[in-house]
Amino acid sequence: MGGGEFPPDRRLTLRKATLADLDDLTTVAQAGFPDDPEFDYRFPFRHEFPEDNRYWVHQEYREYLEQPDKYAVVVITAEDNDNRPVALSVWDLNVTIPHQGGDLGIPDDDSRVPRRHDANPSHFREFARRMTQGFQDFFGALGHDQIHLWLLCTSPAFRRRGAGTQLCRWGINLAAHQGVHTTVLASPMGKKLYEQLGFVLNGSFIIQVEGEEAKLEIWALKKEK
Repeated sequence: MGGGEFPPDRRLTLRKATLADLDDLTTVAQAGFPDDPEFDYRFPFRHEFPEDNRYWVHQEYREYLEQPDKYAVVVITAEDNDNRPVALSVWDLNVTIPHQGGDLGIPDDDSRVPRRHDANPSHFREFARRMTQGFQDFFGALGHDQIHLWLLCTSPAFRRRGAGTQLCRWGINLAAHQGVHTTVLASPMGKKLYEQLGFVLNGSFIIQVEGEEAKLEIWALKKEK
C-alpha cells in the first residue's frame, strides 16, 4: 500500500482472482504486508517459521476465494511478471453474510494450543477481536449499504505504478454503481492513499493487549455514496 496517484501503467491488468491464483496471492501477501506494522504485530515469528506462515496465509486466501457470494478478490497482474498477480485486494460485498472459515491456526479459546508457530497468539486474537468490534462501532449501522475493503497490498517491486489506486477505484466504482458507501479500516500504510481517493476519516481505535506496551492504531474511513 502507499499514497499518491501515478500515471496509468499499460503493463498492468486488473481482473478477478480465481483459485488458480492462490499460490500467487499467497506470495503477494507474504511480500506486500510485512512492512505494514499489523503484520509484525500478528506474525513476529514468521522468519523462524516460514512454512507455517505460508501455509496459513494460503489457507486465509483460499477461504476468501471459496466465498464468492461474500468476497471479491481482485488482483493486478503485470506483463513484466509473466502476467501473474503483483497486487491484491479483498472486498466484502455483503457484510451481513457471516464469514465461513476456520480459526487460521489460533483457536479463539486461549486454553487451546495454537497449531501455528509464526504468530503471537494473544496479538492475533486481540487484532481479530478489535477489528470486528471496530467495524461494528464505525460501520455496523450501515449494514448492507456498503462494500468494505478488508485487504490491499502490492509486492514491493511493483509499487509506485498505480496498482493500489486501480484496486481501490474498482471498489469505489462498484459502490457508486450500487449506490452504497465504501468503507475501510486502514493501517498507517493505507490511510494516506484512501484519503487521497476521497475517503473521509470517521475516527480511530487502538489494538493493544492489556498490560502490554505494543499497540496498533487503526483508522476508520468512509467514502460517501
